[in-house]
Amino acid sequence: MHGGRAARELVCRTARRMTELGLVAGSAGNISRRVGSVIYITPSGVPYDYLRPQMIILLDFDGNVLSRGGEPSSEWRMHVLIYREFPEVHAMVHTHSPHATAIAVHGSLRPVSDEGRLRFGDEVPVSRQAPPGTWELACATVEALKQGKGACLLARHGAVTVGWTLTDALRRAVALEEEARVVSWCAGVRAQREG
Repeated sequence: MHGGRAARELVCRTARRMTELGLVAGSAGNISRRVGSVIYITPSGVPYDYLRPQMIILLDFDGNVLSRGGEPSSEWRMHVLIYREFPEVHAMVHTHSPHATAIAVHGSLRPVSDEGRLRFGDEVPVSRQAPPGTWELACATVEALKQGKGACLLARHGAVTVGWTLTDALRRAVALEEEARVVSWCAGVRAQREG
Protein backbone atom coordinates (compact mmCIF):
# COMPACT_ATOMS: atom_id res chain seq x y z
CA MET A 1 0.00 0.00 0.00
CA HIS A 2 1.55 3.25 -1.18
CA GLY A 3 2.81 5.38 1.70
CA GLY A 4 1.62 2.85 4.27
CA ARG A 5 4.86 2.44 6.18
CA ALA A 6 5.50 6.19 6.29
CA ALA A 7 1.94 6.85 7.46
CA ARG A 8 2.25 4.28 10.28
CA GLU A 9 5.54 5.78 11.42
CA LEU A 10 4.14 9.31 11.34
CA VAL A 11 1.04 8.38 13.36
CA CYS A 12 3.21 6.54 15.90
CA ARG A 13 5.70 9.42 16.20
CA THR A 14 2.93 12.01 16.56
CA ALA A 15 1.16 9.96 19.23
CA ARG A 16 4.35 9.81 21.28
CA ARG A 17 4.87 13.55 20.81
CA MET A 18 1.32 14.17 22.00
CA THR A 19 2.22 12.40 25.26
CA GLU A 20 5.51 14.30 25.63
CA LEU A 21 3.59 17.57 25.29
CA GLY A 22 1.23 16.59 28.14
CA LEU A 23 -1.87 16.52 25.92
CA VAL A 24 -2.69 12.94 26.95
CA ALA A 25 -1.53 10.31 29.44
CA GLY A 26 -1.22 6.57 28.98
CA SER A 27 -3.38 5.48 26.07
CA ALA A 28 -5.94 8.29 26.38
CA GLY A 29 -6.91 10.28 23.31
CA ASN A 30 -6.21 9.14 19.76
CA ILE A 31 -4.93 10.35 16.43
CA SER A 32 -5.26 9.40 12.80
CA ARG A 33 -4.02 10.21 9.32
CA ARG A 34 -5.91 9.70 6.11
CA VAL A 35 -4.04 8.53 3.03
CA GLY A 36 -6.37 8.21 0.07
CA SER A 37 -9.26 6.03 1.20
CA VAL A 38 -7.38 4.48 4.14
CA ILE A 39 -7.37 5.78 7.72
CA TYR A 40 -4.32 5.06 9.90
CA ILE A 41 -5.42 5.26 13.54
CA THR A 42 -3.92 4.55 16.95
CA PRO A 43 -4.95 1.23 18.53
CA SER A 44 -7.15 0.83 21.57
CA GLY A 45 -5.53 0.46 24.98
CA VAL A 46 -1.86 0.73 23.99
CA PRO A 47 0.11 3.29 26.03
CA TYR A 48 1.92 5.57 23.58
CA ASP A 49 5.28 4.84 25.22
CA TYR A 50 4.92 1.26 23.95
CA LEU A 51 3.37 2.08 20.59
CA ARG A 52 5.17 0.78 17.50
CA PRO A 53 4.39 1.60 13.84
CA GLN A 54 3.21 -1.94 13.12
CA MET A 55 0.53 -1.53 15.82
CA ILE A 56 -1.24 1.27 13.93
CA ILE A 57 -4.64 0.10 12.70
CA LEU A 58 -5.89 0.64 9.14
CA LEU A 59 -9.57 1.34 8.50
CA ASP A 60 -11.71 2.09 5.48
CA PHE A 61 -14.35 4.84 5.48
CA ASP A 62 -16.98 2.40 6.74
CA GLY A 63 -14.88 1.53 9.78
CA ASN A 64 -13.83 -1.90 8.52
CA VAL A 65 -10.42 -2.99 9.83
CA LEU A 66 -7.96 -3.58 6.99
CA SER A 67 -4.96 -4.64 9.08
CA ARG A 68 -4.23 -7.68 11.22
CA GLY A 69 -3.99 -7.68 15.00
CA GLY A 70 -5.27 -5.15 17.49
CA GLU A 71 -8.41 -3.06 17.71
CA PRO A 72 -8.78 0.56 16.60
CA SER A 73 -9.27 3.33 19.11
CA SER A 74 -12.72 3.27 20.68
CA GLU A 75 -13.30 6.66 19.00
CA TRP A 76 -12.85 5.26 15.48
CA ARG A 77 -16.40 6.37 14.62
CA MET A 78 -15.45 9.99 15.24
CA HIS A 79 -12.44 9.71 12.94
CA VAL A 80 -14.39 7.97 10.16
CA LEU A 81 -17.20 10.53 10.24
CA ILE A 82 -14.86 13.52 10.27
CA TYR A 83 -13.04 12.25 7.19
CA ARG A 84 -16.35 11.60 5.45
CA GLU A 85 -17.69 15.07 6.23
CA PHE A 86 -14.51 17.12 5.70
CA PRO A 87 -12.68 16.12 2.49
CA GLU A 88 -10.05 18.80 3.17
CA VAL A 89 -9.06 17.17 6.48
CA HIS A 90 -6.28 14.59 6.29
CA ALA A 91 -5.31 14.40 9.97
CA MET A 92 -6.94 14.68 13.36
CA VAL A 93 -5.87 14.73 16.98
CA HIS A 94 -8.14 13.99 19.94
CA THR A 95 -6.64 15.00 23.28
CA HIS A 96 -7.62 14.97 26.92
CA SER A 97 -5.44 18.00 27.64
CA PRO A 98 -6.20 19.21 31.18
CA HIS A 99 -7.06 22.89 30.68
CA ALA A 100 -9.14 22.38 27.54
CA THR A 101 -10.94 19.45 29.16
CA ALA A 102 -11.65 21.44 32.32
CA ILE A 103 -13.19 24.21 30.25
CA ALA A 104 -15.18 21.63 28.26
CA VAL A 105 -16.67 20.47 31.58
CA HIS A 106 -17.74 23.94 32.67
CA GLY A 107 -18.61 25.81 29.49
CA SER A 108 -17.14 27.30 26.34
CA LEU A 109 -13.69 28.60 25.46
CA ARG A 110 -13.63 32.25 24.45
CA PRO A 111 -10.06 33.13 23.46
CA VAL A 112 -8.65 36.19 25.19
CA SER A 113 -5.25 36.54 23.53
CA ASP A 114 -4.86 38.18 20.13
CA GLU A 115 -3.19 35.05 18.76
CA GLY A 116 -5.94 32.84 20.15
CA ARG A 117 -8.64 34.95 18.56
CA LEU A 118 -6.84 34.95 15.21
CA ARG A 119 -6.43 31.18 15.30
CA PHE A 120 -9.78 30.12 16.76
CA GLY A 121 -12.14 33.09 16.39
CA ASP A 122 -14.35 34.51 19.12
CA GLU A 123 -15.29 31.12 20.55
CA VAL A 124 -14.19 27.51 20.24
CA PRO A 125 -17.41 25.50 19.80
CA VAL A 126 -18.34 22.83 22.35
CA SER A 127 -20.11 19.69 21.22
CA ARG A 128 -23.26 18.52 22.87
CA GLN A 129 -22.57 15.86 25.48
CA ALA A 130 -22.61 12.27 24.21
CA PRO A 131 -21.23 8.95 25.45
CA PRO A 132 -17.63 8.21 24.44
CA GLY A 133 -17.07 5.86 21.53
CA THR A 134 -20.53 6.29 20.01
CA TRP A 135 -21.93 7.47 16.70
CA GLU A 136 -23.77 10.08 18.76
CA LEU A 137 -20.46 11.58 19.87
CA ALA A 138 -19.10 11.35 16.32
CA CYS A 139 -22.10 13.33 15.03
CA ALA A 140 -21.85 15.86 17.86
CA THR A 141 -18.15 16.39 17.08
CA VAL A 142 -18.80 16.97 13.38
CA GLU A 143 -21.55 19.47 14.22
CA ALA A 144 -19.19 21.40 16.51
CA LEU A 145 -16.30 21.35 14.02
CA LYS A 146 -18.56 22.86 11.37
CA GLN A 147 -18.97 25.91 13.63
CA GLY A 148 -15.27 26.42 14.38
CA LYS A 149 -11.86 26.92 12.84
CA GLY A 150 -10.32 23.45 12.87
CA ALA A 151 -10.95 22.80 16.56
CA CYS A 152 -13.71 22.02 19.02
CA LEU A 153 -14.17 20.94 22.61
CA LEU A 154 -16.05 17.77 23.48
CA ALA A 155 -18.42 18.40 26.37
CA ARG A 156 -17.04 16.80 29.56
CA HIS A 157 -14.49 14.91 27.47
CA GLY A 158 -11.58 16.70 25.75
CA ALA A 159 -10.70 18.38 22.48
CA VAL A 160 -10.44 17.62 18.77
CA THR A 161 -8.26 19.44 16.25
CA VAL A 162 -7.92 18.76 12.55
CA GLY A 163 -5.60 19.74 9.72
CA TRP A 164 -4.12 18.95 6.34
CA THR A 165 -1.20 17.18 8.09
CA LEU A 166 -0.64 15.67 11.52
CA THR A 167 1.81 18.50 12.21
CA ASP A 168 -0.98 21.02 11.54
CA ALA A 169 -3.46 19.16 13.75
CA LEU A 170 -0.95 18.72 16.60
CA ARG A 171 0.13 22.37 16.51
CA ARG A 172 -3.52 23.37 16.68
CA ALA A 173 -4.00 21.07 19.69
CA VAL A 174 -1.01 22.65 21.45
CA ALA A 175 -2.29 26.16 20.69
CA LEU A 176 -5.77 25.22 21.95
CA GLU A 177 -4.38 23.95 25.24
CA GLU A 178 -2.21 27.07 25.61
CA GLU A 179 -5.22 29.33 25.05
CA ALA A 180 -7.27 27.29 27.52
CA ARG A 181 -4.48 27.72 30.07
CA VAL A 182 -4.43 31.48 29.54
CA VAL A 183 -8.22 31.69 29.86
CA SER A 184 -8.11 29.62 33.07
CA TRP A 185 -5.35 31.80 34.49
CA CYS A 186 -7.25 34.99 33.64
CA ALA A 187 -10.37 33.60 35.32
CA GLY A 188 -8.33 32.86 38.45
CA VAL A 189 -6.87 36.37 38.53
CA ARG A 190 -10.33 37.87 38.05
CA ALA A 191 -11.74 35.74 40.89
CA GLN A 192 -8.90 36.86 43.22
CA ARG A 193 -9.53 40.51 42.44
CA GLU A 194 -13.26 40.18 42.95
CA GLY A 195 -12.77 38.13 46.11
